[in-house]
Amino acid sequence: MKKREQIPNEYKWNLSSYIKDKIEIDKIFKIMENLINILPKYSGKLESPDILFERLEKYKDDFILISKLAHYISHMINVDSANTEILVLEQKFSSLYTKLSEADAYMLPQMYELPNEYLNSLLKDNRFKDYDNLIKDIIKLKPHKIDEKTNLLLSKMGNFIGNNENIHSILVDSELQFDDVLDSNGKKHKLDNSTYPKYVKGKDAKLRKNAFNSRMKGFAQLNKTFAELYLKDIEYDKFLSALTNYSNLLESVLLEDDIPKAVFDNIIKFTEKNIPLLQDYCKTRAKISKNKKFAYYDLFEDEKNKSKISLDTAINIIKNSLIPLGDDYLSNLNRKLNDQSIDYFPNENKNSGGYCSHCYGANTVILVNYLHDYSSVSTLCHELGHCINAEYFLQNQPYEKADITIFAAEIASTTNEILLNQYMLKTSNKNDKKYYLRHFLDNVRSTIFRQIIFTEFELYAHQTIEKDIPITYMDLNNHYLDLNKKFYGKSLIIPENLKYEWMCVPHFYSPYYVFTYATGLVCACVIANRLLSDNTFHKQYLNFLKNGTSKPAVDALKAIDIDLTTDKPYKEAFEFIEKQLNTYKSLYK
Repeated sequence: MKKREQIPNEYKWNLSSYIKDKIEIDKIFKIMENLINILPKYSGKLESPDILFERLEKYKDDFILISKLAHYISHMINVDSANTEILVLEQKFSSLYTKLSEADAYMLPQMYELPNEYLNSLLKDNRFKDYDNLIKDIIKLKPHKIDEKTNLLLSKMGNFIGNNENIHSILVDSELQFDDVLDSNGKKHKLDNSTYPKYVKGKDAKLRKNAFNSRMKGFAQLNKTFAELYLKDIEYDKFLSALTNYSNLLESVLLEDDIPKAVFDNIIKFTEKNIPLLQDYCKTRAKISKNKKFAYYDLFEDEKNKSKISLDTAINIIKNSLIPLGDDYLSNLNRKLNDQSIDYFPNENKNSGGYCSHCYGANTVILVNYLHDYSSVSTLCHELGHCINAEYFLQNQPYEKADITIFAAEIASTTNEILLNQYMLKTSNKNDKKYYLRHFLDNVRSTIFRQIIFTEFELYAHQTIEKDIPITYMDLNNHYLDLNKKFYGKSLIIPENLKYEWMCVPHFYSPYYVFTYATGLVCACVIANRLLSDNTFHKQYLNFLKNGTSKPAVDALKAIDIDLTTDKPYKEAFEFIEKQLNTYKSLYK
């Protein structure tokens, strides 16, 4: 693999919009030191509108600069984790930022103590128009906030309670041991977390099966430990919910993100209603494979598109696929493709994933590892979806609202992926069409159906404990297996040891998060379908991209006629999915 300096500059991002030089870094450190001394002086004085406004507004530019430095350090580490100069810089920044956070820790707790009458008066004060979301959230969440003393106690308890996700990570990454596995030629392979994806996605059916079985056996050996870890995490969530006056954890998650309960209920209801689509897809995969014992783990077999796609070709494909988004979108896209915002190729010590990151006052940047295959093209198109979305809300919203919620975050990126996939289908031969359709349908299986299996599993676990019903590791195992049997039916073989798979999922320690992946793909299917069938819809869609957090995501979607509290978008999305599945099946007749 090439060293960082061997990659031509045109293929590396330029971070000068974040930090120009060491002089600017030193300036920001001085600002942080100054704020550490200044900010505590506002404590206890927030009942004055003038003082509160000064605290919020006067140091905004300073916090923007601090954010730019934080992003700069993170980006620099992500392209070269062995850069000792940046690692030293990160240590200094982290130390100062911790002190700054402590100096400013009074802010939110004291705002929660302010009377509602006073807070409502601020909403009528034009000076606070950009802070209306903050004030409304304070009013909304005030009945669920605890006093400063209890909050401080909980934060100190956080050092030894509530870290179960970290313990899970240590167990999975460091403690679990897996048996070696044999391939179809009798060759032995070492199995660990890094080799598992390669084996389970490979063409060797025996190796795929053995890798899955060995992994499940490894988790089974710590079954009681993982169950105790997870159940105690839920008990802690139950404790916090009671402490903060919520009837249950789900209520708190939905309220904080302004998501109506009907949205949560609907994604489960309509996913279950469309289980026959999942089973039809799995039966089709089994038929294509000609494997009479097609099992759950055979779904993971990767189908490679062997054609090499140069970066220039990829960019042209992406541009053409996104034409339905309109001229203004394409103008922003071309600008981002030409302003050195993207770090394209792998190099030594570079983060192996891909991401897009925005920061107010700086270029929105993208990190990918382009490998000249369709998966790389799709990843680049996905991240450009995040990027242009960010550009729109950064251009159209004030600093306080130039962000995006988790609920809305994946909609724009996934819409881009679907538009790309549909373009490839239009311009490809029959064999390639098979590949692109399977790519889309696999994404539906893993992003909608699989995530709702996870959602129903965590809902069962939380509700059981919230009702004080005894629950054991065997109950967790059996319920997870039953859910998979319900979703997959007899479309493939469900191995008994699938009951241990729930222990592999770190998302369960961030409860009620994964359902947003499913709602995001549902929205993307609706949006992409409308963009392709209505050449005026892009104008409405761009308004959604500009929203940021100026209004809740669910309301911003309603404004473009996607009301997730109703049946309509789910029916539209699954009809689109069914159409793709029928096309896929027809190619094998």
